[in-house]
Amino acid sequence: MSANLKANQLNHKLIAKRVEESLDAIGILAEVLLNNGGYKGDPDSGDVPAQINDRGESGIQSAINIIARMAHSDFCDLATDLGIPA
Repeated sequence: MSANLKANQLNHKLIAKRVEESLDAIGILAEVLLNNGGYKGDPDSGDVPAQINDRGESGIQSAINIIARMAHSDFCDLATDLGIPA
Protein backbone atom coordinates (compact mmCIF):
# COMPACT_ATOMS: atom_id res chain seq x y z
CA MET A 1 0.00 0.00 0.00
CA SER A 2 1.48 3.32 -1.04
CA ALA A 3 2.04 6.19 1.36
CA ASN A 4 -0.39 8.33 -0.64
CA LEU A 5 -3.16 5.72 -0.32
CA LYS A 6 -2.56 5.44 3.43
CA ALA A 7 -2.70 9.22 3.77
CA ASN A 8 -5.98 9.33 1.82
CA GLN A 9 -7.50 6.61 4.00
CA LEU A 10 -6.44 8.47 7.15
CA ASN A 11 -7.89 11.69 5.75
CA HIS A 12 -11.18 9.93 4.95
CA LYS A 13 -11.38 8.55 8.49
CA LEU A 14 -10.77 12.01 9.94
CA ILE A 15 -13.43 13.56 7.72
CA ALA A 16 -15.92 10.83 8.59
CA LYS A 17 -15.22 11.37 12.30
CA ARG A 18 -15.76 15.15 11.94
CA VAL A 19 -19.07 14.58 10.15
CA GLU A 20 -20.15 12.15 12.87
CA GLU A 21 -19.23 14.60 15.64
CA SER A 22 -20.93 17.46 13.80
CA LEU A 23 -24.18 15.53 13.48
CA ASP A 24 -24.02 14.61 17.16
CA ALA A 25 -23.47 18.26 18.13
CA ILE A 26 -26.38 19.38 15.93
CA GLY A 27 -28.62 16.81 17.59
CA ILE A 28 -27.63 17.94 21.08
CA LEU A 29 -28.11 21.64 20.27
CA ALA A 30 -31.48 20.96 18.65
CA GLU A 31 -32.57 19.03 21.73
CA VAL A 32 -31.60 21.98 23.94
CA LEU A 33 -33.72 24.31 21.80
CA LEU A 34 -36.67 21.93 21.83
CA ASN A 35 -36.50 21.48 25.59
CA ASN A 36 -36.22 25.22 26.19
CA GLY A 37 -39.11 25.98 23.82
CA GLY A 38 -41.48 23.95 25.95
CA TYR A 39 -41.03 26.39 28.82
CA LYS A 40 -41.26 29.61 26.82
CA GLY A 41 -44.81 29.17 25.61
CA ASP A 42 -46.45 28.29 28.94
CA PRO A 43 -46.80 31.35 31.20
CA ASP A 44 -48.56 29.26 33.85
CA SER A 45 -45.53 27.07 34.45
CA GLY A 46 -43.90 29.45 36.91
CA ASP A 47 -42.00 26.64 38.56
CA VAL A 48 -39.42 26.20 35.77
CA PRO A 49 -38.74 29.24 33.57
CA ALA A 50 -37.01 29.02 30.19
CA GLN A 51 -33.26 28.71 30.68
CA ILE A 52 -32.22 30.32 27.40
CA ASN A 53 -33.31 33.78 26.28
CA ASP A 54 -33.92 34.86 22.67
CA ARG A 55 -30.28 35.88 22.19
CA GLY A 56 -29.11 32.50 23.43
CA GLU A 57 -31.54 30.70 21.13
CA SER A 58 -30.29 32.76 18.20
CA GLY A 59 -26.72 31.85 19.07
CA ILE A 60 -27.55 28.15 19.20
CA GLN A 61 -29.37 28.39 15.86
CA SER A 62 -26.32 30.10 14.33
CA ALA A 63 -24.04 27.41 15.75
CA ILE A 64 -26.24 24.68 14.26
CA ASN A 65 -26.09 26.44 10.88
CA ILE A 66 -22.29 26.80 10.99
CA ILE A 67 -21.75 23.19 12.10
CA ALA A 68 -24.14 21.93 9.41
CA ARG A 69 -22.34 23.89 6.68
CA MET A 70 -18.95 22.57 7.79
CA ALA A 71 -20.28 18.99 7.93
CA HIS A 72 -21.79 19.38 4.46
CA SER A 73 -18.46 20.62 3.11
CA ASP A 74 -16.64 17.69 4.73
CA PHE A 75 -19.19 15.25 3.35
CA CYS A 76 -18.84 16.68 -0.18
CA ASP A 77 -15.03 16.48 0.05
CA LEU A 78 -15.26 12.85 1.13
CA ALA A 79 -17.75 11.97 -1.59
CA THR A 80 -15.58 13.65 -4.23
CA ASP A 81 -12.45 11.84 -3.02
CA LEU A 82 -14.31 8.52 -3.16
CA GLY A 83 -15.65 9.23 -6.65
CA ILE A 84 -19.29 9.35 -5.60
CA PRO A 85 -21.22 11.49 -8.13
CA ALA A 86 -23.15 14.50 -6.88
